[in-house]
Amino acid sequence: MQHALTVLWTSFRIGWENESNWTWRPVYFLYAAIRPFALCLILYFLFRVSSQDPSVNPTFVSVYLGNAFFTIFMAVTGGIGWVIIEDREWFRIIRYVYIAPMNFILYILGRTLLILLVSIASLLIILAFGSGVLGIDFAPAGVDWAMLAVSFALGLASTIALGVILAGFVIITARHATLLAEGVGGAFLLLCGVIYPVDLLPAGLRAFAWGVPLTYWMEATRRALSRPAFGQTLAAWSDLQVMLALLATTAMFAVGSLLVYRLCLRFAKSRGKIDQVTHY
Repeated sequence: MQHALTVLWTSFRIGWENESNWTWRPVYFLYAAIRPFALCLILYFLFRVSSQDPSVNPTFVSVYLGNAFFTIFMAVTGGIGWVIIEDREWFRIIRYVYIAPMNFILYILGRTLLILLVSIASLLIILAFGSGVLGIDFAPAGVDWAMLAVSFALGLASTIALGVILAGFVIITARHATLLAEGVGGAFLLLCGVIYPVDLLPAGLRAFAWGVPLTYWMEATRRALSRPAFGQTLAAWSDLQVMLALLATTAMFAVGSLLVYRLCLRFAKSRGKIDQVTHY
């Protein structure tokens, strides 16, 4: 355990120095928050066209919250794969990192820890702006803190699991795998009840959405923040059912991520792809 914590802390410091050495640290956090913050503003003005005061529109508040928490999912899943691309293609040190006496996936997760902290900072900025400027009511007295904490932990676990799956694919593909994380993140944004209810999807895509933990994470978060269910199907579910579905799908993704990662790593080792450098 002490060795694992040392690996996580050391790789976190490496990631911190690597990512933020070009500017003043508070500016870095603000810079990292601009993209998700801009998306939430775009959604606000889209709703503003059809609603005089979107801040009291339940649909807009649900969409705003979904996008705010989705920033963590998008950043972490893409960040895990980006660590591999960066060390392999840019710095060309991945062979030395891989043969070091430590767990390789722990090193990747430690590097991603900085991305997680930045995305949480982005989330707080978005929520503060929504409350202080847009007038959205996030009354602390109405928040189910226990449900919010448990759903956040499970949602983060499922996010890391998906990121590990993407990391496995990145190991065996070329540098254009950077598009993989963006594409997967965009698909999950559209399919998992972030910006509109899952009920509106075609039957096949709806079945996929019900098997992804992000769908239940977004729903549990909205309920913990005293918001109504997002869609007719989920409206018939109790809070316990939503949390159990989140737990079950997270466990499924966690087991699947380990299997996929090990298979990809075994393939990469047998074909000499771990330290491959690809060029256009």
